[in-house]
Amino acid sequence: MSAPLSFTLPDLCVLQFQGADAVSFLHAQVSNDLEHLAADRACLAAYCTAKGRSLATLVLWREATDTVFALVRRDLSEALIKRLRMFVLRSKVTISLAELQVYGVADQSAAQAVWNLQREGGDTLIQAPGTLEGMNRHWRISSQQDANAQASEGRWETADILAGLPWVSAATQDLFIPQTLNLDLIDGINFKKGCYPGQEVVARSHYRGTIKRRMMAARTDRLDAPPAGQESADVFLVPSEGGAEPIVAARIINRAWQAQQQRLYVLMEVVLADLEQGQFQLEQGQALELQPLPYALPELSASDGTN
Repeated sequence: MSAPLSFTLPDLCVLQFQGADAVSFLHAQVSNDLEHLAADRACLAAYCTAKGRSLATLVLWREATDTVFALVRRDLSEALIKRLRMFVLRSKVTISLAELQVYGVADQSAAQAVWNLQREGGDTLIQAPGTLEGMNRHWRISSQQDANAQASEGRWETADILAGLPWVSAATQDLFIPQTLNLDLIDGINFKKGCYPGQEVVARSHYRGTIKRRMMAARTDRLDAPPAGQESADVFLVPSEGGAEPIVAARIINRAWQAQQQRLYVLMEVVLADLEQGQFQLEQGQALELQPLPYALPELSASDGTN
């Protein structure tokens, strides 16, 4: 039996929404239903612009009746807090960066449903999608330091990628609608809830035509670490027909470099019709090998609408 693993996750942080209107305020801002979220459940959601472009992906959960917490990428947290405060107006809610630590834990505990939430000795445990080296994954949100936690070195982030879980970062804000991030396939969008920023665009894309762009996972073997800051970088398609020049055909959403394996894993937005047209590669020429996602992508027909 593998020993439990605990990783520090410095790229993630927790936002706190507190006050009598915390739930109703945030419910009106994100793509999922917070008003009916059970106390033992978390949920995934997007926060969008009026044009339906994702400014953040969040894992949300409620505490009592007046507090909501949100797990988000740290590099966009300041801008996100500033933007959300603009819409508070007369709502009774304060928004701040919580003094909580985020850890990724992989162990042999009994499998729970994804987004299941438990409380243990003051910590909050949220079941994460996917596995890590055959072990179940959960986030541990704690006010205490974990002296046994180690640097992830890409292992936890790779598990996110192979689970098809996207994290919008500062580099990828305002680039993707929630469906191209596959949020409709992993319970990140509630199409029956009321209005929120971008809801009209998201709903129209859902009801009037299949999405032509989707998120895919891929990997490449490399001899050295890739340069930093590659999120949102272009991905090229080398057409199957000989002699054709590579064209920009996709964009990286997230990436994880594993030095031990000498492999780079990525989530990228692709045009589904391109999947059979050639070979995807990075700008430096490394070929990308597509990896299976744990959920099915809808089939694309010739009559599908745009997006």
